[in-house]
Amino acid sequence: METQTEKKVSTLYLKEGMYVSSLDRPWLDTPFLMQGFIIQDPDEILLLKKYCEHVFIDTDKGVDTEQYIHEAQKLKSHERIERCIVDNTKLVEYVDTKTSTEEMPVARMAIDDASNRVVSLMESVKSGNNVDIKQVKGVVEPILESIVRNPEALMWLTQMRHKDSYTYSHSVDNCALAIAFGRHLGLPKDDLNTLATGLLVMDIGKMKIPPEVLNKTEPLTEDEFRLVRGHVGHSVDILKKSEGIGVDIINIALTHHERFDGSGYPSGLVGVQTPVYGRIAAIIDCYDAMTSKRPYGSPVSAYAALQEIYNWRNKYFQEELVEQFLQCLGVFPTGSLVEMHSGEVAIVMAQNKTRRMSPQIMLLLDKNKKAYSEYQVINLNNQPSEYDENPLTIFRGLDPGAYGIDSAEFYL
Repeated sequence: METQTEKKVSTLYLKEGMYVSSLDRPWLDTPFLMQGFIIQDPDEILLLKKYCEHVFIDTDKGVDTEQYIHEAQKLKSHERIERCIVDNTKLVEYVDTKTSTEEMPVARMAIDDASNRVVSLMESVKSGNNVDIKQVKGVVEPILESIVRNPEALMWLTQMRHKDSYTYSHSVDNCALAIAFGRHLGLPKDDLNTLATGLLVMDIGKMKIPPEVLNKTEPLTEDEFRLVRGHVGHSVDILKKSEGIGVDIINIALTHHERFDGSGYPSGLVGVQTPVYGRIAAIIDCYDAMTSKRPYGSPVSAYAALQEIYNWRNKYFQEELVEQFLQCLGVFPTGSLVEMHSGEVAIVMAQNKTRRMSPQIMLLLDKNKKAYSEYQVINLNNQPSEYDENPLTIFRGLDPGAYGIDSAEFYL
């Protein structure tokens, strides 16, 4: 039981000189011989991280903790954003300055270049280097500018392109989703930049996890799962050593696996104890993981993923943020496959901001699931006269790859 001089501390925060008074598991389940000891070298910290997610330290017998998360909760920018989320107001009202068609070639260049730069960035970290902030800016800035002009083009392309590596493509997709969601929330560009950078690099610590564990197709063992969860600590360590990486970005890496009900890790933070950037990152990270092909699982439809996230509101994720996320992506997100009531199959190309059930679609298969010789683009909110008697409506969302459709074929 925690005493007045004891503090529950994530093993991420341990340092030499702390007195470990108890663990989150029985002492006999660990190799530690003494039930209570002062941390004297880095190897002991590594061993504690291997066996425990948190420990209790006695500040009367050793040095105190500096909980990095507390620094983030005091930032005024967070308080400003918190008020907007609760009041459902926006700091900036963005207006599209390009059509999705006009933006498409620029967006394609941005996403292709970003994908190449992320590979270089990750491989550099894997080789033992710190994060190069110039490389990070080279990824974030073109994506940010494109989405600010028009979010539909780049969001379409993130869904259509080939994704050769989950870890690398997940980082780029998270970055783009962060900007699109932040734009929808009406956050200023500086906040969009922070969010995008944080979500781009928050999993950088996975470069320290053995590839055979990351790419394992069978269920992970308890020890392997602990190794994977340890990527949070690796990410924080790497980012704290890297020049130009601010506290908000580090705290996104630290908190994106926390959950609103306290069931997350590494610190078990509850509610708004997790900074708002971390709460946003948690939703985006979960959504992109569910809709992506991973070594250990197949993707689900964007529609199904959003349903799950909605069911998890005020359990894993803050309700206000979940509702805004659904409004941002739409009931059937851009790039997702859908089946019409007529039996035809289509890809969602763009959202209708006033009628989320009536996006712009491209018809791919007829009612017999045969490919059309020419693909017809239809705005469900303003359909051609030939559909006056039988308007097209969406029946359901489809899983990626349904009816043998390879979305990457439509990467323009």
